[in-house]
Amino acid sequence: MHIRQNRPDDTIDRIGINICRFVIFFCLLFVTVINLSPLNAQSSAEDVLKNALAPPESDDRKLFVLQFRSTGMTESAARAFSHMIARNLDNTNRFEIIPLDSIEQEIQKLDPSLLPCFEIGCGIQMGSAMKLDWLLSGRISLTPSGLFNLNIKLVHIFDNALSFEDTIRFSDENMDRRFYQLANRIANNAPLAGNIIEANNKIAVINLGEQSGISVGDQLVIYKTKAMEDTARTSTVFRKRNIGILKITRVGKGVSEGVFFQIIEPPEPGQFVLSYLNKRKQITLIDKTRKELDTQQRNVYEIKKSVELSPVQLEDIAKKKWKRRVAQTSYEKDYWQIIMGGTGVVTAYFLSQFQSGDDIKLLASIGAFSFSTYKFFTLYATAKELKDEGRYKGYIDLKIRPDLEEAKLEFIYRF
Repeated sequence: MHIRQNRPDDTIDRIGINICRFVIFFCLLFVTVINLSPLNAQSSAEDVLKNALAPPESDDRKLFVLQFRSTGMTESAARAFSHMIARNLDNTNRFEIIPLDSIEQEIQKLDPSLLPCFEIGCGIQMGSAMKLDWLLSGRISLTPSGLFNLNIKLVHIFDNALSFEDTIRFSDENMDRRFYQLANRIANNAPLAGNIIEANNKIAVINLGEQSGISVGDQLVIYKTKAMEDTARTSTVFRKRNIGILKITRVGKGVSEGVFFQIIEPPEPGQFVLSYLNKRKQITLIDKTRKELDTQQRNVYEIKKSVELSPVQLEDIAKKKWKRRVAQTSYEKDYWQIIMGGTGVVTAYFLSQFQSGDDIKLLASIGAFSFSTYKFFTLYATAKELKDEGRYKGYIDLKIRPDLEEAKLEFIYRF
């Protein structure tokens, strides 16, 4: 029998093979752990922004500064001032400034009749043609004292809404400082609009972050737009509908994350957010929106009586009868209110000047006061019933005012 003896070279080869196997196994294990790590499983908000969002289509930031209308100076000087304001606004990083020269070159091709333009009207038409978001127009004049007076207006081209207006007075010495301050006020007071990138049942990620001025604790309104047909203009208009409020909890360079509350429907990617960097304006916007959402969450208000439907041809006759009853009841109520007040004064007089033998006069005045009081409150109740009847029959407009006491009497809440 042949017995094989291990050579030193064989032992070294086996050790090398085992080491290679161990290294390969360790590498595979490391790659597997990394791939299963929750840190990699959740893509960062910055990656989501790069991969899932097209900023130019959803970023409401494109602004151009129209050449200022001038008084007491040349048009070239006014144009130089408008360029200076545009540069200061560009430095705020709130807007994407589109040069006026390039816009005028394109408008010269599309609609030369709009040029030259110094007013908001033609400026909005230019911005709409170029698919821009904001327009800043202004008037600048040189006063007799040698100071410059500048009035500016910031207009949202989408809905022609005036978002901010300001007037400053400056000189050659303090011009740079005054323009810097004005640009910051415009940036802080202009609405800050963005989009929802991702959302689940608790949080939402938006395409606004530190670069846009967002900080932890800021609150934004979540809304969506709904297309509606405008029969008067035979065109489609878009209406904004608020659906909730977002409170920022984490802020990145270009994106932010927040929790939403007081929603009337779950937020979805592609919907919009709106707020202000100016804290006072932000608080006012959120307070107003919370009242609106609270009303919608309560499903408006429910009328106590059911709605009665009547044929169209009979409705006008019934409405006329109802109006006559309302007018007659109102007249009688006012009449008995006057009688009640007069008899009350007489009764008080007899009580204060009571003498022997005035018993009959006192009893008569008390009786008249009691009867007029009874008639007044009876007619008051009748008037209230007629008012309710007019509401549920549709004779008068239903106006819900939760802050009034009468709303609590005429409506009930439904949660």
